[in-house]
Amino acid sequence: MLRLRRTIACLAVLVLSMSMLTGCASKSADTSAAEEPAKLAPIRIGVLPTEDSLPLWVADKEGLFADAGLDVSFVNFQAAAERDAAFTAGEIDAFMGDMIAAALLEQGGSGATIGTIMLGGTPAEGRFGIAVPADSAYQDLSALAGVPVGTSSGTIQEYVLDGLMRQAGVPADKVVTEEVKKVPVRFELLMAGKLKAAALPEPFLSLAEAQGAKIIASDTEGENLSQTILGFSDNYLVAPGGIEAMTVLLDVWNEAVTLVNASPDAYRATLVEQARLPEPIKDSYKISVYPMADSPSQAQVDAVLAWMDAKKLLGKPVSFEDLVMVTP
Repeated sequence: MLRLRRTIACLAVLVLSMSMLTGCASKSADTSAAEEPAKLAPIRIGVLPTEDSLPLWVADKEGLFADAGLDVSFVNFQAAAERDAAFTAGEIDAFMGDMIAAALLEQGGSGATIGTIMLGGTPAEGRFGIAVPADSAYQDLSALAGVPVGTSSGTIQEYVLDGLMRQAGVPADKVVTEEVKKVPVRFELLMAGKLKAAALPEPFLSLAEAQGAKIIASDTEGENLSQTILGFSDNYLVAPGGIEAMTVLLDVWNEAVTLVNASPDAYRATLVEQARLPEPIKDSYKISVYPMADSPSQAQVDAVLAWMDAKKLLGKPVSFEDLVMVTP
């Protein structure tokens, strides 16, 4: 969908140029009336109950969307597969997800453009790690060479596991996984001693730690491997008011990020409610630092695509330019 991506990029430049010209234009009886700005298209955003969407929930709570003239609604999903099916069916216009999901949607014909990283631009943003039971003899990742680690194959979770093991010097053929698709089930099996190790995202990683498990590695040191993104439908972006709405929404994202980062505890109740933080950690859980709107780098995208290609997850090639809006 490279031609469509170029169209979207050109539209983005046009929107920015029109905004600049409007700001510089002077009112005069001799000039023709300026064109009415494009009406912002309503946005339906598919979200999962995770911390990544906190700035979006805060923007809604504080009336920032309404102030910006945006009509934003959230569609809640319990599983990524349900979210992706809704995106493909045109039932949502944007989604909270990851680059693997965006690439799979793109290669499946449901064009997706990454608007911004939501968490994971730096090691300080979000956390994903490997936990072992409290009484485990495993102290580091090198000890897990050849040991089954609970994860979900073909997902960002397996991608992070492979990346952490690679950073620890564990050969790829020594990385052994045990398929446990549902994170809550994986957590329970770990805590019951039925898994020797498990790859866990937040908040389950913090919950495991609070209940005695040991975290032997995470992506908070060195390279952050677990970027989540806000993706938009290509069809939505080329429709009237779509690209304009995305541009305004990303500005609102920045406003909300400023609020959250300045006073994270002021929005703890929102996080607890929307992300369903477990009771044992709802008061102590460290709220993430969120990034200003920015696209993932080519290196970040290319690393994910190379991993997907090696895992034979892509039926046809997908490139950085297919996923990220590159302005001409």
